[in-house]
Amino acid sequence: MSDCPYEISDKFRFIPTCNAENTNGFGEFLRVEVTGTVERIHEAHRWYRARYDTPQGVQHETFKY
Repeated sequence: MSDCPYEISDKFRFIPTCNAENTNGFGEFLRVEVTGTVERIHEAHRWYRARYDTPQGVQHETFKY
């Protein structure tokens, strides 16, 4: 049994890592929470991947647990 905090298709909110630093001068536009959907859990390596939509297309982010 996995100790992952989520299951496949669970939704959760987060700020994408690529937008979290506010270093490019557009922080007020980039530091925005998105709703991701868990689409893969890799129990052996203890990570899960979330999919989220942006105006530019689908993005993914991977999280360790």
